[in-house]
Amino acid sequence: MRIHTRIIPALTLAFLLPITALAQVNSGSNGSDGAFNPTQSVVINMADHPDGIYQYTSVNIQAGVRVTFIPNAKNTPVVWLVQGDCVINGVLNVDGQSVQTGGLPLTVGGAGGPGGWAGGSGGSSPSSGQGPGGGIAASSDAGSGSFGTQGSLTYSTSSGLVSIANEVGPIYGNGFLLPLLGGSGGGGENHSGGGGGGGALLIAASNSIQLNGFIVADGGNGYRDAYSYGPQGFCGDGSGGAIRLVTANLSGNGIISAVGGTLGPGAGQGRVRFDVYQNTFGGLISGVFTQGFQPIIIPVSGQGIQLSIASVAGAAVSGSPSGVLANPDVIIPAQQNNPIPVVVNCGNIPLNTQITVQVQPANGSPVTAVGLNNAGTLASSTATILVNMPRGGGIIYATAVTGIAGGTASNDATPDAKTPALAADTRAKSPSYTQTGLTADGERFVAVEVKATFGGKQSLTYLTKSGMRYPAN
Repeated sequence: MRIHTRIIPALTLAFLLPITALAQVNSGSNGSDGAFNPTQSVVINMADHPDGIYQYTSVNIQAGVRVTFIPNAKNTPVVWLVQGDCVINGVLNVDGQSVQTGGLPLTVGGAGGPGGWAGGSGGSSPSSGQGPGGGIAASSDAGSGSFGTQGSLTYSTSSGLVSIANEVGPIYGNGFLLPLLGGSGGGGENHSGGGGGGGALLIAASNSIQLNGFIVADGGNGYRDAYSYGPQGFCGDGSGGAIRLVTANLSGNGIISAVGGTLGPGAGQGRVRFDVYQNTFGGLISGVFTQGFQPIIIPVSGQGIQLSIASVAGAAVSGSPSGVLANPDVIIPAQQNNPIPVVVNCGNIPLNTQITVQVQPANGSPVTAVGLNNAGTLASSTATILVNMPRGGGIIYATAVTGIAGGTASNDATPDAKTPALAADTRAKSPSYTQTGLTADGERFVAVEVKATFGGKQSLTYLTKSGMRYPAN
C-alpha cells in the first residue's frame, strides 16, 4: 500500500499584548535601532537586517526626504516596530521597478519591492512573473500580476477588446495582511520583461502614526512598444504591494498608494490595512482597503498552534518528504489490516481537542476519522487516530479547531449551530475583545482552525461566532 505524504513546516503567530480597555498597542520594539530621523533622502540597504525588522524608538521623516530600500538576501518585507511616535511628512517608498527602456526594451524583468516579486524575463523563451499572482508569459501580450484584485483580463486593439484572461495571475492573500506579502510580477514576452510587484511594509507604533506625506507600494510598469497593437505587443505590469499600519492613533492627510502598473494591460491592486483604535486619517488611500483593530504583529517561531502528522501505521514520516506520487513517502505492506493508526503531533492545542484525519484517495470518496490529543501537555501533545485506509492509500490531511487561548471565560465563546464544537476547557479560556482586540467585520474571533496537509502548506483559518471563516495564509 502506497501513501503519498508531504509535510510543510508549520506557520506560527504571536499575539503581542497587552490590549486593555484603552486599546494600547505594544509594538514589541526594543529600541535597538534608536531614533530614525533622516535629514536628507536615504536608501536603506536591508542587508544588515536579514529578517527585515527594524526596532526604533521613534521615526520622523521630514518633508522633502525620500526613503527607499535595497532588499536583503531573503527579500523580506520591511517591518518597522516603533516604541513611541512615527511621523511621515516625506516619502516612504517600497515600489516595484518598471521595465527599463533605452531605445530598445530590455529583456530583464523589473525587480519587486522588498517582500514583492520580480517580473518575468523576456526574449525567445519568456518567463512568467514571480509570486503567487504572477502574470503568465506569452510570445506577445503577456498577462499582468494580481494581488488584492486581478490584473486586466482584456486589452484594447483597433478592432476592439481581446481577452487575455488565461494569462493573468490569481488573487491571493487576505484583508488582514497576515502573513505580510508583497505584489507579484508581470509576465514577460518576446521583446521585454514584466514589471515588478510592489513591496510589503508594516509599521507598528505604540503611540501614534501621523502621515502627511506619502507611503507608496505601487507595482512597476511593463512595456508597450511603439507598435502598441501590432505583433510586438506588451509585457505584463506588476501588481500593487501591501501597506499595514498598526497603532493606537492614526492621523494626517497624506497619501497611501498600493496600485498596480498601468503601461501594459494593467495589473491588480495591492492591499492596505489599518489596525487602529482611533482613526482620524483624512488622506487618500489607493488599493484594496480594510480596517479594524487586530494587533497581531509578526510571526514568531515556536508560538501559536502547530499541527503535523508524525507517522502512519508505525512508519515515521520523513522531515523532508518529496510529496511525489511516483515516489511515495510512506509505504505500508499490503497485508496491513485496517484500521491503521495515524499519529498527529500537536503544539499549543488544548488537550482533548478533536483532531480529524482525512485520506483523499486517487479515486473515490475521502475517508475520515476523528480522535483526541489526549497524551502529553498543552505545549506538546499527540493524537493517535485509527483510519480505515482506502485501497492504494492517498493524500492525508489533519485538521484541528481550537479556541484562541490566553483569556478568561466569556459567554461569547460558546459556539452556536454555525460554529464548530470546541472542547469545554477551550471555550472557558476564550478571551474577550478587550484582551485580544481580534475582530472581523464587527464580530470577535472565537476559534482558529489549523490544517496540516500532505502535499500542501499548513493553513490557519480564524472563525467567528456566527461561523464566518477568515483564512490567515
